[in-house]
Amino acid sequence: MQRLVSPVIALLILAGVVALPAVAAAQAKDIAVTYLEGQAVTAIDPAKHTDESAHHAVINMYDPLLYPKIAEGSMEPGPHVAESWRVTDGGKTYTFQIRKGIKFHDGTELKADDVVFSLHRMLALKKGFAWLWNGVLTPEQVRASGPSTVVFTLSQPYAPFLGTLTQLFIVNKARVLANKKAGPHGEFGDYGEAFLGESVAGSGPYTLESWDHATTLAMKAFPGYWRGWKPNQITRVTYRTVTEEATMRTLLQSGQVDMIDQWRTPTTFEQLKKSPGIVVDEQPSAQLYHIELNTQRAPLTDIRLRRAMALAFDYKTAAEQIFKGAPVARGPVPIRVYGHSETVQAYAQDVEQAKRELAAAGIKPGQLAFDYWFPTGNEPGRQVGLLFQSNLAAIGIKLNLKETPWAQIVQASASAETNPDVASIFDTLKYPHPDSHTYGMYHPSAWGSFRTISRYKNDEVTRILEQARATVEREPQLALYKRAQDLVVKDYPSIFAANPIHRIAFRDHVKGYRYVGLLGYDVAFYDFTIEKK
Repeated sequence: MQRLVSPVIALLILAGVVALPAVAAAQAKDIAVTYLEGQAVTAIDPAKHTDESAHHAVINMYDPLLYPKIAEGSMEPGPHVAESWRVTDGGKTYTFQIRKGIKFHDGTELKADDVVFSLHRMLALKKGFAWLWNGVLTPEQVRASGPSTVVFTLSQPYAPFLGTLTQLFIVNKARVLANKKAGPHGEFGDYGEAFLGESVAGSGPYTLESWDHATTLAMKAFPGYWRGWKPNQITRVTYRTVTEEATMRTLLQSGQVDMIDQWRTPTTFEQLKKSPGIVVDEQPSAQLYHIELNTQRAPLTDIRLRRAMALAFDYKTAAEQIFKGAPVARGPVPIRVYGHSETVQAYAQDVEQAKRELAAAGIKPGQLAFDYWFPTGNEPGRQVGLLFQSNLAAIGIKLNLKETPWAQIVQASASAETNPDVASIFDTLKYPHPDSHTYGMYHPSAWGSFRTISRYKNDEVTRILEQARATVEREPQLALYKRAQDLVVKDYPSIFAANPIHRIAFRDHVKGYRYVGLLGYDVAFYDFTIEKK
């Protein structure tokens, strides 16, 4: 039977002062989960996140302008903070209608000004995913034309633009400015960089309870979340960093934790499959595993050396024994992603040709040694490193395995001086477009992250990628991205090893998990429910 709500209560509900009954019920029953991740959370500021753990923090505490259509099983960007949009002026002007009724965690309403401020802040700080809008947007080209309308006027048509807006997370302008410190951005001071390094000013489903940078991020449900709450949704999240794979497996098997990350070995997931009460979700991924080679530091500036190292690598063993059935990668764009170039051939092992390449470069056996960086606790990275170490020894190159905390790898790759020479990287699609694994990895303007450790520069590729971004018609646009892939693989900036199978494990009371293929979007705790028998 439907109950009537008094006018007073109705007004309070509209004002967000009183939660709906279902929300109240959900909050009254505290439902907690513990998730284990091998790498520490490197950032919670939505202008700085680049990797998976940081994205998990951001996606759970902020809202992006657009959101992938996960419920439809699609990566395509769909409405979220922006409920609708129209494109005019030959693909250069985008007008977004901002959804009304979205509340920040402090209870104030999200407005068009907050969207404008969030993008201005990203462009000013030039960190995280700011490079997505380099050359196509300036602060003057983003404006609010009303309290719920934002207009982006691009310098030129920009093919992946809508997809990139899944990485534009909205911050509370008033709260950020109220907490700004002195800084290089005039009236905006430090643009709240220090404040958002430790605090949250978002509208997402969870608020920040505490954050120990090395060990634990704790979040709790935001009762006023605009999408509402239903029974059995998660209300408390403990996101713990555990670097030992065996410890992760044991904690999940014993039921002390609810879910572990995807970066475990296939062997571990095979063991977990046999454990009662555990689900292993296994699907083809939109992910690249590669070994990046720093093309800007000698002797790796010599393409013959890079080609020799690529020819020495044992792709078959890596695919079959380490990644357990994953296809060998064919260039930078994962095979599953639309826009992948079908003409790119996978690299293959040829040890004798590798030796000839080294001889042609004037490099003698025993002359070279490199450090191979891989994240602490990343067992696939270690196993590939051991394989590569053996492969390079066969052609007279020494490889030292350098297990390094992920945060240090991220920090080192930000600077040319500290950038690793050789690094093991899993790279998931960052936004639903081949631009992510072409421009985002091989255009010089993107340098400064773990994605661009190769610091690759080829003027022809740069020009083609810029032309591709400016091409509106889909088929000519994709032809340019494919041409760029064809050229990149001929320069050997990476050893394209595999497109790993996506695997993740959780207790069987965790319901609602859906793999999408975009960075971190599958671990949005709001989407999960806990249904214990």
